[in-house]
Amino acid sequence: MKCSLLIILAAFQSDAFTANRCVSRSSKTSLNAADGPPQYDKFQATLREAEQVGEGSFMLHIDTEDIVEYEPGHVLALEMEAPKGDDVDKVDSKTSEDTKQNGGWMRGPYTVSRSTDKSIDILVKVVGEKSKLFSIASPGTPLQFGGKFKVPILEGIDTDTTKRVVLISTGVGVGPCVGAIEKALEQESFPPIDLIASYRTEGEIVYKDHLDKLQTEHVDKFSWKAIITSEQGRMSSTADSLRVLNDTNFNARLEDTHYHLIGNGSMVSDFKAGLQKAGVADDKVTVEMYFNHKAEVDADAVSRIAAAVALETAAIPQ
Repeated sequence: MKCSLLIILAAFQSDAFTANRCVSRSSKTSLNAADGPPQYDKFQATLREAEQVGEGSFMLHIDTEDIVEYEPGHVLALEMEAPKGDDVDKVDSKTSEDTKQNGGWMRGPYTVSRSTDKSIDILVKVVGEKSKLFSIASPGTPLQFGGKFKVPILEGIDTDTTKRVVLISTGVGVGPCVGAIEKALEQESFPPIDLIASYRTEGEIVYKDHLDKLQTEHVDKFSWKAIITSEQGRMSSTADSLRVLNDTNFNARLEDTHYHLIGNGSMVSDFKAGLQKAGVADDKVTVEMYFNHKAEVDADAVSRIAAAVALETAAIPQ
């Protein structure tokens, strides 16, 4: 991937990060870090709807009058005016300080789930006051966005050497996966896809009906499963749970399978290490961490993952 999410976060928190004043819709302003990158244009936009798609999860449907080019998996900076007056205490001190440096606009890095030339969908999980404010914003709320970081999910997959794609997500990491799946299914030659989406509770499942419909309509191209950790434990916690990796209708050798890992840093780190231990080539693994970046790798989980991926079930540590 071309740019770490941590770089964006660091830039947002840096005293050197400055923004020009807001301008009218359909125009752009530059966002610059005085010490260098990131540097990108800022587009004016409007919230069409904050649609609840799962317990605590909201898909932000955003419209703009500018022509934009984003793909599922791109990361951008999304901004909304911060509360004023009596509501100013609704944001934490770190957000408040950055908002002052950004002309009164809250901002943060978010991953694109879907996009057209004049709209963007972004899936957010309510985990603090800033994400809560996005989730309860009214239709018509002014927004700003800019930047284009990371490699889109589909662009990171070499379809000439891939016969099966496995997308593994936690929480709202499923958002960009859904958008990527929708686009992949429009391409007749794209390899079949298995989606394994992990959630804490069943109520948190995102787009269940939509994914079921896609699976029914494209039985030879797409399959998906949900893992509920409050009932089953983490997927990497037992050999039995990991059998889901090979529970597929799509035949492909290990060297012909591409894995995309997106979500909790602990899951991403464990699976990345496990896939590497199993002999999966580096260019067959793409990743995006949302949080928990410093989580230590679980050596036992790595061994279980490696054995499961390599189908060495007898050697999987219990």
